[in-house]
Amino acid sequence: MATTNEPHFSYDLVPLADAATHIRLLELCPVPDNNDELYCKLYSAPITDLPRYSAVSYAWGENTKTHSIRIVDYDRAKTSTEEGLQHKHVHTSILPITSSLDTCLRQFRTYKELRLTPLWIDQVCINQDDDEEKSCQIQLMKQIYSSSNEVYAWLGLDADGSDEVIQAFCQVAECMWDSGLFGGKRSTKWFPAPRAIFYNRIETPEVQALLRKVIPIVVPLLAEKKILAWYKRRWFSRIWTIQEFCLNQYTFFVCGDRAVLDEIVLLVWELFLVLPDFNNDRRFRNAFKDNHPEILSLKDSLPASLIPPPMQHLFGTKGSWKRGKQTTLRELLEDVSTRLDLGDSRVDILSTKYRDRVYGLLGLASDAEELDIRPDYSKTTTTAQVLTQTARSIIKKEGSVYILRFAQFPKHNVEDADEDGHQQHPEQLPSWVPDWANGTHYSYHFIDNIYSACGKFSNQVDLIPTPTSTPSILGLRGLVVDEIEAVCRPWRQEWGLEGYHRYILQYFSIIRDMMRRSAEKISSSGDDEIYPDNPTRRNQAFWRVPLGDLYINGPRKRGRASAEDVVPVFRELIDHCKFCFEVDEEQQELREQQQQQQQQQQQSDNDKDNDNPSDNKPPSPELDQETLDFLSNRWEDLRAKGSYLHNMMHMDRKRPFLTGKKGYLGMAPGHAQPGDVVVLLCGDSIPYVLRPVATGAGDGDGGGDGHGDGHGDEDGRNNGRYYTIVGEAYCDGIMAGELEGMLEEEEEDDRGKRQDFFLV
Repeated sequence: MATTNEPHFSYDLVPLADAATHIRLLELCPVPDNNDELYCKLYSAPITDLPRYSAVSYAWGENTKTHSIRIVDYDRAKTSTEEGLQHKHVHTSILPITSSLDTCLRQFRTYKELRLTPLWIDQVCINQDDDEEKSCQIQLMKQIYSSSNEVYAWLGLDADGSDEVIQAFCQVAECMWDSGLFGGKRSTKWFPAPRAIFYNRIETPEVQALLRKVIPIVVPLLAEKKILAWYKRRWFSRIWTIQEFCLNQYTFFVCGDRAVLDEIVLLVWELFLVLPDFNNDRRFRNAFKDNHPEILSLKDSLPASLIPPPMQHLFGTKGSWKRGKQTTLRELLEDVSTRLDLGDSRVDILSTKYRDRVYGLLGLASDAEELDIRPDYSKTTTTAQVLTQTARSIIKKEGSVYILRFAQFPKHNVEDADEDGHQQHPEQLPSWVPDWANGTHYSYHFIDNIYSACGKFSNQVDLIPTPTSTPSILGLRGLVVDEIEAVCRPWRQEWGLEGYHRYILQYFSIIRDMMRRSAEKISSSGDDEIYPDNPTRRNQAFWRVPLGDLYINGPRKRGRASAEDVVPVFRELIDHCKFCFEVDEEQQELREQQQQQQQQQQQSDNDKDNDNPSDNKPPSPELDQETLDFLSNRWEDLRAKGSYLHNMMHMDRKRPFLTGKKGYLGMAPGHAQPGDVVVLLCGDSIPYVLRPVATGAGDGDGGGDGHGDGHGDEDGRNNGRYYTIVGEAYCDGIMAGELEGMLEEEEEDDRGKRQDFFLV
């Protein structure tokens, strides 16, 4: 870094006429030796009249600015950048930059095509110390990246075999293009999704021939962890790279002195998505096991942990963008920041400031203008306020409370540390506002138009004025269904759990008991309103409730569970668990017999006054290898696509519940407890679980913590109708709009009538 005696660059030297309409561009000055210092020219121009330029996408890395560039101070109109350095008395000033940007610019300076090419780089072209300018410039990001001639995604220097990886990617793309399966036309237009073609046509010779070519290319590099190292570079986990990558038709990944077009990387990524299907879909194994078993052997030699994590936040989003799909901010937040289940290995998205998780997606959001969310980096605005404003704007714009599905617990501190690294005083996030950074899970209801619990009110949010003007309180109308009386243990998708079969049998035994208690409640009240049209439907709750009444078996079968699809796979699971239980019992009996024989032998030794009794204990009874292999293979089948266990994944961490008055059965968040209430909220198609809190709780700016004392009045409501949201729920018997008529009633004081809810 330059000495402190030299003048430091001031952005006043290159002012923006208007930060909302102008940007700065950077030009790299060529030098004889690449070890020389970095000299650059910086100038401003209106966004509507820019020269041909390139935009750079990169990962900041550590925010410490340990390096610097020299900004050349002369009038661009009088001399070119290249000529300017020949002047004997050229004046420069120093601008500190990060180490990662220093490496990037030095590498770019060696590229002949980038010399004298204007570049847009956020760290230099935006005054990072001016929050007002930064807020304005971020609103121009969509124009900046979409209008650039191309985007260079800088991954870093060559390392960990990155040259081999890029070469392999090009080979695989060549094979795909030559196969004719994707139109046989090379262009930067988006191809038909290769994964869908692989999946739908795996039985065809063309697809099998292509996989025989490309799998041997990538598996060795996967086994050597070179491809995994490539995808673990910081660029792939940065929030801002998503829109920077997606907004331009020509994006190049640059690694060292090699570059590869994004289209090639996108094609190979779809191949990686197919590899797990060799384990989860019998059709893939059947396609190769007879004629080409070597492909299966090669694939099976690869541990699943070495397959790159899904990059849906990048490649899936760009695919949607290129196809012209309109994606809302809520959908982007959902795709980027939520996980399907505990086994979801998607990349953790990182940001220097939490609020960038919202601002970094605005350029891709089709509803950004309607939401009117303006980037705000002022120190007087907290992150909790930004997230609350975002959630409220989405609810108003969509006319739906769909976003409440992601208001999950536990709640974490969302405030950033200050410039000195000190943690700011945390402001409590309201219970109804999603936290997009701390393991938020995907909604269990991920198939559109399956449920309609509120009937015609499912898409009609009813926002009501709150008792105070506090933004952290959300007023909604809805219906109390019933109060939760009992809950079961949360479901855990733990494949390797010892004695998992016992866990499963115990889980369903508790559900069976809840069904018995539900029937007793309905019988004693003489009220059979839960399943009025089909009393036999009650027994099906045993296998419907744990699935949330959804069943998926590949892309072609997705919807409400049917007895034809689910009962056979459910019986397979229960029968196998019972078989494993019987094996356990047999093993336990053998152990007890062995222990008894050992005790008898010990007694015999003592009776003979044997001074040297044998210390050799007989080995514990063990299952033979054939039985062990059978059990292992059977568990693999029982968790494959289309199985009952596989369909329970979206209910991971949810727990069955029984309501007290009407005997409803359903699934609630794992931290639901007796005393919580199941409700319908106008503006969504599924129920929710709320927790009553003391009147007036949450009147302050912070809101509630989702763990109120639960004290309300007799009917499960409290006097002020203040609640914290516990989370989304499934309630058997109301998911098709059976209670729609009650939502039309206006008598707020009677059970079963529409009422007001104030969420804090």
